[in-house]
Amino acid sequence: MSARFASVTARAHGKINPYLEVGDLMEDGYHDLVTVFQSLAVAETVTLTVLSDGSEYTVDITGPYADEDIPRDASNLALAAVLRLSEATGVHIPVAVTIDKHVPVAGGMGGGSADAAAALLAYSHLIGGVDEDLLAEVASALGADVPFALHGGTMLGTGHGDDLTPVLTRGTYHWVLATSTGMLSTPAVYRKLDELRAARSEGFDPAVDGTPEVHGTSEAPRASAAEPADAAPVLAALAHGDPAALAEAVHNDMTDAAVALLPDVAHVMGTGIRAGALRALVSGSGPTVGFLVADDRHALDIAVLLSASRGVRHVVRTHGPASGAEILAARPWEPSGD
Repeated sequence: MSARFASVTARAHGKINPYLEVGDLMEDGYHDLVTVFQSLAVAETVTLTVLSDGSEYTVDITGPYADEDIPRDASNLALAAVLRLSEATGVHIPVAVTIDKHVPVAGGMGGGSADAAAALLAYSHLIGGVDEDLLAEVASALGADVPFALHGGTMLGTGHGDDLTPVLTRGTYHWVLATSTGMLSTPAVYRKLDELRAARSEGFDPAVDGTPEVHGTSEAPRASAAEPADAAPVLAALAHGDPAALAEAVHNDMTDAAVALLPDVAHVMGTGIRAGALRALVSGSGPTVGFLVADDRHALDIAVLLSASRGVRHVVRTHGPASGAEILAARPWEPSGD
């Protein structure tokens, strides 16, 4: 089968999790999650350009977050998405993958997942469409955040985070994201969370061992997933379009673990709160910190202060919810003139 187009460009957005409840470690090595996703108006754009038969797949990275450490081989999530969908459909068309990165790298904002979602949509369009169930299956195999990146908006995620239910959301929510000069590994943050929970279950309070305390920014993680998750206040605030109520309700079980591994996270959170943010929230597993703010003008004031803060690499002003993955352009084949 030949491609329908010479190139296809698709876009998918980054995200923040206003609520993230992490269950106990399961036998399969994963944690059950209850989370609320909200897509943000910072997007990754992926272009697939058809190569001649026999050519090798390539990956090129452009844009403000074109970090040299981003893989350019099959471990890149965008190329991995193309290869998995190619295998699932049996349609093998070599492409050059170009990623225009506008979501900070390795910051808990789902930039890699957005790359994968955009690439899936682009390759599906390139080959004439793919059954939605198959697309969802491939997306889930690539990572728990990829199915949400396809859908966008605001959704409740359960299971591994990929069992999605749309959430009624009114209004626009303004966020300031502060990326970190440090790095955190998602598996390492999960391991630290498990360690902190084990310590609490034995009656040990990790706060006394020197772990920075973040006042007014986060609930303490629950000691056990046996305690029921309660995303209801977040869902109610979103349904009423009430940023102040959302600020009171946001929660991330990963906060203490992220702070324990990278104490500057606590400093950044405190800086934003002192600057007047409604609430500080570790984004996913961190180390990016999201600040919920009242409006765009408020966001600008806080962004200026955060830019000069210790431990901050970049500051991004954005809002949500944003749309799901979408096709931006499809260039048809041009006659060869032969």
